[in-house]
Amino acid sequence: MAIGMKKDNRGYSLVELIVVIVILALLSGTALFSISIIFGASAKACANGIKEALAETKVTAMGKSEARLQISRSGEDDCIYVTQQIKNVGDTDWKGSKVDETGDAVAEKIGNSRVSVTYKKEGEALQELKQGESIYLSFDRGNGSFSNKSEDCILCEEIYVRGGSRSYKLTLTELTGKVTIELE
Repeated sequence: MAIGMKKDNRGYSLVELIVVIVILALLSGTALFSISIIFGASAKACANGIKEALAETKVTAMGKSEARLQISRSGEDDCIYVTQQIKNVGDTDWKGSKVDETGDAVAEKIGNSRVSVTYKKEGEALQELKQGESIYLSFDRGNGSFSNKSEDCILCEEIYVRGGSRSYKLTLTELTGKVTIELE
């Protein structure tokens, strides 16, 4: 060290502080983005589950007497479930197409409690599927179109599935029974 020069180490420079703040901002932004993708994945899985269940119910309806799909939000765990139900010729009650050893209908879990499902009936405002509620969708056996002829069944135009920062819109075409999904 040269004579007369003093080393001054009393703190951090402004440039060092700015670099640390930028690094922290990048790390927190990446973490938030990752979390939103993770929560959005459950919404996508739920939307795909509804679409697949509707397609399976349509095939069943065209081969059996009557079939309908129950989409429900459980009153116990607040998750989203689907149950395909059938009514054969001469039956008076709906039965689950998949049953357990006791004969009770088996519901398939397709969404967790962080997923919200809203639906729009023909000409009405959006309604949220609340805890303990269900909606029923059915198909016409002759042509595969959506039908509300079965008891409790509704004609639904759109179903929205939201989770995290993701929202998916399922469009249900009444006359053809077609279901399409798009990211909102």
